[in-house]
Order: sequence, then C-alpha cells, then structure tokens
Amino acid sequence: MAQEKVQFQSSASALRALKVGKRNPNWVDAAEYLINKASPEVKLLLEAAREIERQKMRGELPGDSSEHKVTRSLFSTGQWVIMGLVGAVFTGLLIWIASQIGIAVC
Repeated sequence: MAQEKVQFQSSASALRALKVGKRNPNWVDAAEYLINKASPEVKLLLEAAREIERQKMRGELPGDSSEHKVTRSLFSTGQWVIMGLVGAVFTGLLIWIASQIGIAVC
C-alpha cells in the first residue's frame, strides 16, 4: 500500500521531521516541502550541488581527495625531523649562552 504524502503546516515542522533523518518516514516529504518553500538562491545552490554530484558519479570531476584522505598528523615525517633538529640546535644554543653567562659572572 502506497504511503500518503504528508502535508506540513510550517517550515518548522518540516525541519523537525528532516532533522530526525531517514528514521522518520516523512523525511522525503519534509525535504520536498522545504525545497518548494526555499528562496531562488537556495534552489540554485541545490541544483548546482546535484549537478556536481552527477558529474562526480560520471567521473567528469575529480573527487575531492580531502574527503577520503585520512591524515595521520599535521606535519609529514620529514617536517617533524626538521623541526626536531631545529629545536635541538636552538636548545643547545640556549644552553651554551647560559653557560657563557655563568662563566662570565664567576
């Protein structure tokens, strides 16, 4: 038996149904209601998003690698090594300066 289309009385009630997600059997009706009530700019944005998704599915656009890429760290291994060496040199320099000041004071 086909489910009857729900008529929403306000955008707020449709938003509540949509926020529940696909668990709510009326989420498609809520989305359609909100799309129909949307401003022309929002409708244009939705159409652009649909077209981008279609082009990605057809392979016409490269997929956004940042969506699928898992970054282990903020910096690469080489960058960590360089920063460690710079830190060691800087620490050594500070120790040398402190020892020179200590010798000069005595």
